[in-house]
Amino acid sequence: MTRDIPPFEWKYLFLPEDADSAPASRLAGACKTALWLGVSILVGLGLDRLC
Repeated sequence: MTRDIPPFEWKYLFLPEDADSAPASRLAGACKTALWLGVSILVGLGLDRLC
């Protein structure tokens, strides 16, 4: 049983997901999580420096 994996697209990293979104590979999901976690940390640090 093979699973059809769609080709990787960079816009996947920035688009919101919901139950209707096409599933991506685990690696793409991990990259998206790491990207947004890093962005959140950088924004948090930046706001901390402003206050």
